[in-house]
Amino acid sequence: MARRVSYQIFDTPDGRFAVTVTIEPDKTMVRTGFATQAEAGAWVEGLRDIMTALGAPVSLAFPEYPSSLPLNDVLAFIRDAPSEAD
Repeated sequence: MARRVSYQIFDTPDGRFAVTVTIEPDKTMVRTGFATQAEAGAWVEGLRDIMTALGAPVSLAFPEYPSSLPLNDVLAFIRDAPSEAD
């Protein structure tokens, strides 16, 4: 059975871009160092081509944020989120 693949592009503090890719159920990879968002997007399109050949659809992890997300804001949100122990 083909696994679903999701990705998200992030702005990093150094002005570059990074892409996180999650292959269900539990494999997450990060590709960093893209100079532009377009470069990161082109890399995602290459990933999409490869995964399509394998029968694994690729989709945006957070469709409500089609552009890149600021990594510092995401990390701050995760740090501030209540844990299950709270």
